[in-house]
Amino acid sequence: MNIPSTEAIQEIYLSRRVYEKGLAKEAEELKNEIHIQLRNSIRLVETNAKSHHRNAHSASRLVALDRHKGWLKKNWPKYSNVFADPREVDPSAIRPRLELIKKQSQQDIFRIARLSWSLPYSQGYGRRLNYLLWDDANEKLMGVLGLQSAPIALPARDKKFHIPREQKIELVNQTMDAYTLGALPPYSDLLAGKLVVLAAASQDVRKDYEQRYQGRSTKMLDRVLPACLIAVTTLSAFGRGSLYNRVSKGLNGKQNLWATISLGACNGWGTFYFTDDLYQKMKKFHKKLLPDKPLTGFGTGPKIRQQVIKQVLSELRMPVSSTRHNIKREVFIIPHIENLEEVLTGTGEEPLYNDQPFSELAAFWKERYCLPRASMRCSLEGKHTIAIVLGLAETNVNYLYYLQDYRS
Repeated sequence: MNIPSTEAIQEIYLSRRVYEKGLAKEAEELKNEIHIQLRNSIRLVETNAKSHHRNAHSASRLVALDRHKGWLKKNWPKYSNVFADPREVDPSAIRPRLELIKKQSQQDIFRIARLSWSLPYSQGYGRRLNYLLWDDANEKLMGVLGLQSAPIALPARDKKFHIPREQKIELVNQTMDAYTLGALPPYSDLLAGKLVVLAAASQDVRKDYEQRYQGRSTKMLDRVLPACLIAVTTLSAFGRGSLYNRVSKGLNGKQNLWATISLGACNGWGTFYFTDDLYQKMKKFHKKLLPDKPLTGFGTGPKIRQQVIKQVLSELRMPVSSTRHNIKREVFIIPHIENLEEVLTGTGEEPLYNDQPFSELAAFWKERYCLPRASMRCSLEGKHTIAIVLGLAETNVNYLYYLQDYRS
């Protein structure tokens, strides 16, 4: 029987680069910590039950929330009055208004709202437009919308539209991705999440994009790309996206004009179950192994976390399949033009815009969704629930039942 050499055994257990850098001991400790993390994580989801999906994200969310704890305690008293109590909301009087964030105080409100959700907080990347959705009847916050640069690779979108490789950067940069989209209680009970979807489909968002990015060159490519917004992509929070399905933006006779198109499910890959503390250790290890490879700044791409983790797993001789969690989030696209398929396939056709002003969409939402739902509305605890979810108020065991993600 041939006995493998010590070097061959080492090559199986850790990569050659690890031994060459003298990092074997550190690698073994990190590998053990990753094994523990994976054993303690809910990674394989066998059902579409949203509670299972929320549980999978809970550890990352709590870590992120703890990181913002000091900031929240300092700023919550300043902004708590913008979060409505059910008694402060009269459905028949609601007057929605979409506000583009330009000031720090607006961004602070956005941040508090986003931290109350089940998914870990994200600041977005690349080109960004963030919005607050207000009820002008009582000056309370209804929801938030955050748009960022769309991913260059999005298999569900790319399979549907067959975007030409040589035109891909230019065409994809005429779309954005909704990384944050949802309503807040008690407005979420009145289907205000669908109003935020309609906001993403509105002419107001398209014009804001054109105004902000007209004539601006990209820092990665150092060239000016078209500043027209033809569509917005997004992913459901947990499994099938009930929030995005069958969102009407008006009627053509008796036919609904749907605001969204489902592109199917993504493949269920991701790294959210690696805690931030563990990821920071992996980053430091990566830097020691590959000191010349940048991890921040332009040119590293929005998926740097995934790239770092996959590289470290490879160096530790751990399966890359460890980054598969099988939560198949549904992918949607929100067109701003009638001829989206023709434009994305690179035919050279000019966009035929069919978006509507937010004021029109809001009026339709109120009659179609809000008022019919008002008679069936259940009661949540408004700002007090948000305070409890953020760890800023006393809680009891039953309140955790109300923790829910308003994107879903």
